Amino acid sequence: MASERPSIHDVAAAAGVSPATVSRVLTGARSVRPDSAKVVLEAVARLGYRPNQLGRALRRQTTQVIGMIVPSVDNPFFPLVIQVAERRLRERGFALLLSTSGDDPDVEAERVEMLVDRQVDGLLISPCDRSTSAAAVLDASRRVPLVQIDRAVGGVDCDFVGVDDREGIKLLVTHALSLRRRRIAYVGGDERSWSGWERHTAFAGLAERWRSSFTSIVRLGEFSEHWGRLAAEELFALPDPPDAVICGNDLIAVGVVEVCERRGIKVPDEVVVSGYDDIGLARMCRPSLTTVRQPINELTEQAIDLLLTRARDRDRPASKLLLQTKLIVRQSMPLSDLPVGIAARQSSQS
Repeated sequence: MASERPSIHDVAAAAGVSPATVSRVLTGARSVRPDSAKVVLEAVARLGYRPNQLGRALRRQTTQVIGMIVPSVDNPFFPLVIQVAERRLRERGFALLLSTSGDDPDVEAERVEMLVDRQVDGLLISPCDRSTSAAAVLDASRRVPLVQIDRAVGGVDCDFVGVDDREGIKLLVTHALSLRRRRIAYVGGDERSWSGWERHTAFAGLAERWRSSFTSIVRLGEFSEHWGRLAAEELFALPDPPDAVICGNDLIAVGVVEVCERRGIKVPDEVVVSGYDDIGLARMCRPSLTTVRQPINELTEQAIDLLLTRARDRDRPASKLLLQTKLIVRQSMPLSDLPVGIAARQSSQS
């Protein structure tokens, strides 16, 4: 018959200290003399003692669990964020409880309610709809610490950590102009999402401001390879097709490149193509994709830091952090013989 699981009293007896001292060593709630801490930890290791996490949670009124909701895991960007979040939270003694909304605001609201009802210590959420998701996000933020990550909702005063998508799109447009491309298409995702709206708005703003430098074409759909293929078929059937295609994410760009290959359109000789996010597929694609890299590690770590800060101080003003992106130049939109940035400066002066 297996022996019973050792208790905190067994550890105390083996270490020659009180159960209260063992508790203080394991929780770090109060300082303990180094020699006492040493014998306690030795006894813990020797006996194979494991704390009762449920009991500790009840005493602390915490579950040591953080909830996370993302739109989907079909887009490789979000699994990367999840991996970093799970690792960083584990290092801090938290478990991650993950759910997906399927890009459906109604499902998202149900998932939010489920996680809040499970008494998670905080919630990381990437809202699927910048308008419709607002009610669920606002309600949850009043009940648990909450941080929006990568995507946000408008009109709600909640913490947010994302990237400067407007600057990211500017990097791509500037690079295309430096390659003397003058008919530039933007193929983006659904504007219901924060990132879809921000990236398209950035492109539209540049097209208006620099209209003497290039002609713009816009196609909006979803963040998928399938949409990239559909949009590319339409774009390259035009009487005057684009000589540059800037995509709202890498998946769209992969779909565009597939159509170019099928139609015999040479990338980058006849048309240059760029993505956004720098997922692993961007490096493996042939030709490899020029893209904008989001700092996923920093993005996720900053969101977790902000969430834990919010848990300690629920009344602090909401923070909005926008991190910088980086242009990653590869084969699909190669380096120019002009310094990157000259075209943008020329355009801004015209």
